[in-house]
Order: sequence, then structure tokens, then C-alpha cells
Amino acid sequence: MNHRRQLIISSLLLAIACGLAFAPDAYMPMLARAFTLWWAIGFGAMALAVLRKRWWWASCSSALASAMLLPVLHMPGPAMIEATGSPDLRIAHLNVLQPNARHADVLTAIRHADADLVSVQEVSPQWAVALRDGLGEEYRYQLVTPRTNCYGIALFSRIPLRKARVIVLSGAPFIEAEVEAVGGALRVYIAHATSPGSPSQFFRRNAQLRALAKLIADGSLPTVLIGDLNTVHWDDAYQQLCANSGLLPLNHSRMATWPSIGPLAFIPLDHALVRGPIRASTIDSFKIPGSDHRGLLASLHFAHAP
Repeated sequence: MNHRRQLIISSLLLAIACGLAFAPDAYMPMLARAFTLWWAIGFGAMALAVLRKRWWWASCSSALASAMLLPVLHMPGPAMIEATGSPDLRIAHLNVLQPNARHADVLTAIRHADADLVSVQEVSPQWAVALRDGLGEEYRYQLVTPRTNCYGIALFSRIPLRKARVIVLSGAPFIEAEVEAVGGALRVYIAHATSPGSPSQFFRRNAQLRALAKLIADGSLPTVLIGDLNTVHWDDAYQQLCANSGLLPLNHSRMATWPSIGPLAFIPLDHALVRGPIRASTIDSFKIPGSDHRGLLASLHFAHAP
């Protein structure tokens, strides 16, 4: 490759990296930044590949582009503790994928998770029937709001729900509930934010997360938020949600949940966060049969519990 062409390619690579790292919070930059980790890996792989060909300018610019993106991915560590006893609460989250017909397999996965609370998203009328029939005996306390537009939502609980209601934020249903866990009372929010597939949906998702942050900040009980937030840890919308609500993440930014391909996934769209004296001893992702998401399962402990 001649010197002039290397300079053109190098400039283009650095321009892409600068755009990913420093572009303002807008629709198109948000979509590109969702895959920042994979951009960084791609630039790093390119640096090694062209280095073997002794294309020095292209190799250096690729390495620099990768290095520019790594700080974007640096996030605070998860809110974890070491615990030896049984958790005060186990909570599972599943985005089941509305057209997914593997109802029985998903029910088996839910039972295997052995959670006290189960958050389910993309609940259609057909899914609502399958979930109620399959979980009703073990999870007697329920709030199910089916929809046909992929934003149906449900909460299933083994323990009594002191309060439970559906709140609609910018057109999408969210669930707010209070439960009495072993270590004390806490609030639980089940959320499926709008997928930002267009500029209008991007603004709607951001409005939902701002409204959710205000609801959480205004409460006094320890709080758990779990769901498909359709954002990633390094997105401005996610960081503002945490800053304005006091929420701390449980799942690491490396715990990708979508799109799920076998045991792998690419970006972390599904999240569990806490506010107040509550932490997790474990959090894992798990396969949801037939879904394009992986699920989350967290074991929670009150910090003041003996």
C-alpha cells in the first residue's frame, strides 16, 4: 500500500474513533456507540493484521483508534458483596421474545432459576396464558399486562406483593411493586424501555428513563430495577439514569445479553441495578430458549442483614 493511501485510511480510522468517543448524545452516534467494545476489538485486530504487512501508519492509527475507545468502556464495578448465607431475595429477568413459541422450555428455565421474583417482558396474550398456567401454582402473586406490540410485561412472585401497580411512561407499561423480603421491605421496578429503532423512539426511551429515575429518587425504600432498558452501560441515557436516581449496577458491562447466539451475546441491553443498602452476592446470565436475549439472575442481600 502506498504512503498516500495509508494516510487516507489512517485518517478515516481516527475520524471514526473520534466520532464514537466524542460525538454528542444523538440518535446515530448512540446506535454506533452501542457496539463500542466490538469497534475497539475490530480496530485492535486490524492493527495486528496490517502490522504483519508492515503498513506502519495504518497499524498505528488502528491501535490508537482502539485505545481511544477503551476509556469509553470503563465503568464502575458492580455493587457486589461476599456472602455465605442464603440470599434475602433471588430475582430473575427474562425477555422471552414475543413470537417465541417455546413456552414449555421457557417455563422450565424459569423453574430452574428458582427465583423469588420473576420479571418477564414481551408478554403477548398467548404468553400471558402460558405463564399464568405454568407458574400460577408456585408464583401465586402476579401482575400481568399483556400487549401485542412487544411491550407486554409481567411480575411473578412467591412472596406477597404489598403493593403493585402498572405505570405507563411515554406509552410503555412499567411495573412498580413493594415486597417484604427476608432482610426487609424493598421496591422493585420491572422495566422494558422503548427500543431506540428510530429518532422518535430514541427520544421516547430517554424520556422513560428520566421519568423512571425521578420515581426511584423520590422513594425511600431500598430499590431494585431490573429489565431490558435498551441501553448500554456507556450510553449517556444509562449514566444519567444512575446519576439522577442513585442506582448502582449489578451486572458488569461485559455481561452481554443481546443478541443471543448460542452461549454468546454482543451487548448488555438487560440490566439489574440497586439503590440503598442492598447488594448482590452473585449475578449471572442464562439462556432463554427461543429468545434473542439472555436472562439475568441475581442473589440479593441487605447490607444491614445479619
